[in-house]
Amino acid sequence: MKDRVYLVSGGAGGIGSAIVGKIVENIKQGVIIVHYKDNRMVAQGLKKKYETSKIKIDILQADFEEQSQLEVFCDKILSNYGHVDVLVNNAAFYDEKEIFERSYEDFEKTVKINLLAPFYLSKVFGQKMVENKFGKIVNISSENGLILYSGCFNPTSIDYDVTKAGLNVLTKNFAKEFAPFVNVNAVAPGWVETPMSSGMTDEDKKISENKILKNRWAKPEEIAELVWYLISDKSDFINGSIYEIDGGNK
Repeated sequence: MKDRVYLVSGGAGGIGSAIVGKIVENIKQGVIIVHYKDNRMVAQGLKKKYETSKIKIDILQADFEEQSQLEVFCDKILSNYGHVDVLVNNAAFYDEKEIFERSYEDFEKTVKINLLAPFYLSKVFGQKMVENKFGKIVNISSENGLILYSGCFNPTSIDYDVTKAGLNVLTKNFAKEFAPFVNVNAVAPGWVETPMSSGMTDEDKKISENKILKNRWAKPEEIAELVWYLISDKSDFINGSIYEIDGGNK
């Protein structure tokens, strides 16, 4: 596993930072590319905290809503490293809003960041993985995209839910397209203690906790633990799977 190149999109976010930390914890050497959009200080903090003589932390900025920035981002990585061995599609956008207040542009933004960017990143770097006959891709989805129970439907997050459902389908299709050498899986968390969910009131948080068998939200490190397993060599026979990690639903 030495000298592998890891890319974590949204690596400066709550779950992303935990994933970066988990990778550092488990490798002896290699490159971890931390993508960020706005949180440059957090990204720089990760570099300062984790970079060593054998582990390089490369931070790269890009707004995935802009196709041109996404393309330049990928070109930079290919120019600097030639390939990516492990891709974690974690970057996401969430904006709770009533359906009749949500514009076309609002919906489009969520689709671009949550679905089109993972498609493009997987296509570009997955092609190199197939050529090299090795690769791991993990998509960070959501239980809202599983459509397993009526409680997962929330009209105020319709665009987010749709993109996460699409990401699950993307996972299945890329797993088939890149077989047999590249493993493509997804992790579907429930509520997680991150800045993205920090705007919820204490009352609403309590209501959501009461719907979870564990009676609490997940910690980012718990999500990162599962992601690490799926990108490690221990998961070589797991492909095209979607793992729900939500503490159980009552």
